[in-house]
Amino acid sequence: MSSSWPPQLKAWVQECLAKATPSSKAAVNSELKQMLFKAHADGTINTTDWSKVQLDSLKAQTHRTTHVPPPPRIVVQPIVAPLRPLSLLHIPSDASSKPFPTPYHFVSNDDAEALARRAARFQKPSAGSSTSGGGGGGLSMWFGGDEDGGIPGLGMVPGQVGRKKMKGKLGLGYGSVEVQEVDPNVIDWDHHTIRGTSTKLEKSYLRLTSEPSPADIRPLHILEQTLQLLKRKWKDNHNYAYALDQFKSMRQDLTRIKNEFTVEVYEIHARIALEAKDLGEYNQCQSMLRQLYELGIKGHPQEFLSYRIIYLLHTHMAALLAQLTPAEKADPGVHHALQVHASLATSNYVRFFRLYNAAPNMSGYIMDHFVERERMSALAIMSKAYLTLPLPYLTHTLAFESDEETDKFLAEHKAAIYTNPTLAPPPTQSNSAWRPIHRPQPTPLHQRVWDCKKAHGACASGMDKYRVVDLKGQVD
Repeated sequence: MSSSWPPQLKAWVQECLAKATPSSKAAVNSELKQMLFKAHADGTINTTDWSKVQLDSLKAQTHRTTHVPPPPRIVVQPIVAPLRPLSLLHIPSDASSKPFPTPYHFVSNDDAEALARRAARFQKPSAGSSTSGGGGGGLSMWFGGDEDGGIPGLGMVPGQVGRKKMKGKLGLGYGSVEVQEVDPNVIDWDHHTIRGTSTKLEKSYLRLTSEPSPADIRPLHILEQTLQLLKRKWKDNHNYAYALDQFKSMRQDLTRIKNEFTVEVYEIHARIALEAKDLGEYNQCQSMLRQLYELGIKGHPQEFLSYRIIYLLHTHMAALLAQLTPAEKADPGVHHALQVHASLATSNYVRFFRLYNAAPNMSGYIMDHFVERERMSALAIMSKAYLTLPLPYLTHTLAFESDEETDKFLAEHKAAIYTNPTLAPPPTQSNSAWRPIHRPQPTPLHQRVWDCKKAHGACASGMDKYRVVDLKGQVD
């Protein structure tokens, strides 16, 4: 009920909306929405002294008052035709009911009333210049109307969205009966709100093709139990197909819920998607998390900002880097991501792979998607700069786990060319009557020497495989 909102808060919101100008009303509404959402989540709505709270968007116009111009005076003056002899005027018998049949038209009583009604509409205070609510649709949009008994919406789900009151008699626009006029272009989300009653902890994801039933939607306390169950099952089994189905179902049930639990669900799903190398689902979670963080809901924004930087390394990053604040750059995860970006920009493959080995949180899972490209680029540089290199050096420099993995990678790109692929045959005694035949034995991997000059062509052509980056569900 709207009575749950303190009068001081209503008066403060009304004052802020009244101070908003047409150029600042969007910023005022956005800041009000975020501030009220945070106060509602923290439970400080009734304890805050709202009269002392100031909006940043209104500081530049603190001393500015809204001027409501007086209603214009409408004077209707008939246009008098030139005097003509009465004998030339043919006035019909029903002239009192029909308009004058000449270009000179006298204003009738009906026309005067229509003009007065039209003028009255323009005399009403504008949305951003009166106490009706400054560009935000009035207090009824923020707190709901008393007569409707609507639930408070904090401007997020307003109780009167898409409705406006008008005076009317039998819905015809006359008289003094109050009716509700519904704007068909604005969705009344309160009408579509469904409170779930399902108690199932596990539920498969189904794309909705009709209006959902409350029996198929889980309430918040059931979803909290489901999250704990999914965390235990992922830790024990690592069944990504099952986890993906269950998390998408949870996200579907959380469509109208936006709080810290929603952030936790999307963060956990994003981390699992990274671990399973599913960038499509990760990007969907990342997009929603950005919206939730902008509402001021607590979570781990710095961690996922670092993931976003690393993800955008092979796309245009100028806009993102320009938006970073000094506090964000000081975060360890974000600082690591920026160091990775610098190493790629300068082709410093030694520094890049050191950062890859020291990647914090889940950053390494994102780097896995382009680490092969950087290995191939590093091999192309080394094959041009050196004549030979020991295979263990490649393993260490390019962050391979073993010499076997390095040899396999080179073989896949037709670059496994060594100066000593086999061991030299053992010496034979010269006085022997016959000479035994020895099959050449392959050289152990830790003793092999990579032939850089002969492998350069294969490394250069191998880079063509990584020219195009196609990422499903890419975000900017």
